[in-house]
Amino acid sequence: MSTPFLLGLPGLVLSPDDEARLQRINPAGIVLFARNCDSVPQIKALIISVKELLGGDRIIAIDHEGGRTVRFPEGLPLLPSARTLGTEGDRGSVRKLSLQAGKALRDWGVNMNFAPVTDIAKADTHSILSDRCYSDDAEVVAEMAVAFIEGMHDAGIKCTAKHFPGLGSAVQDTHVLDTVVPLTLQDLETEWIPFRAAINAGVDAIMISHANYPALDPEAPATLSRSIITNVLRKKLGFSGLILTDDMEMGAILENFTIEDAVQRSISAGSDLALLCRDPAQHDRAFAAISESPGN
Repeated sequence: MSTPFLLGLPGLVLSPDDEARLQRINPAGIVLFARNCDSVPQIKALIISVKELLGGDRIIAIDHEGGRTVRFPEGLPLLPSARTLGTEGDRGSVRKLSLQAGKALRDWGVNMNFAPVTDIAKADTHSILSDRCYSDDAEVVAEMAVAFIEGMHDAGIKCTAKHFPGLGSAVQDTHVLDTVVPLTLQDLETEWIPFRAAINAGVDAIMISHANYPALDPEAPATLSRSIITNVLRKKLGFSGLILTDDMEMGAILENFTIEDAVQRSISAGSDLALLCRDPAQHDRAFAAISESPGN
């Protein structure tokens, strides 16, 4: 049985240490980044080596949103940013572009895309996210996100809506710092319009934000919150697909929690898979914590 992790890899090929670690941890899959991409043949060879080691059923994921969030633009069809697509407002074009991108990803051996972003842009949305949002209008975000999901599904690629329960109002970058999103329950209902649309469109996974939402849980960030993951996303919104964390090695988590505590708490809160994307030493620590927890 695989471990509930999706792991990042250090380089372009699997080293003997990488192979030993993957065999030891036996993750549910891997996540590709720019550091893993040098040419299409090389990417295909890396994915094949992972599947030969772990099995052909594993998740091979990538963030392919378009715009500046493209890990290897040289090997993929042009996909404009979400903001550009949302401004143009052409649903058919979004689906077509998504299909083209999905076919290329599928050819590589990728089977899951960590997109679309279903956050709603605000005037003060942090620059790390602003052009990755389709619009400041919830209905436009919903329409464009559904078109993107449909295109990826047409290509045989699973999709991930992110970052629940909505990160557009965050003024800090959770890659670096923790942040509070001081939205009311009424505000959050608007934030969930695109997520509900994605769920109705059959989105395969939803990624949880590392931000804090006091209206939903005054104590824990969303990643570690049973109130948000289980009570809101699972029960209130009725989502039955995979629930993923964002990278557990981001500053918003590691500045406040150990990797061991964070991973255990997130899984206990209802997350299905934790992303561990950078440091192999952290991956080993997280694996040890899960292995030693009751029931394992």
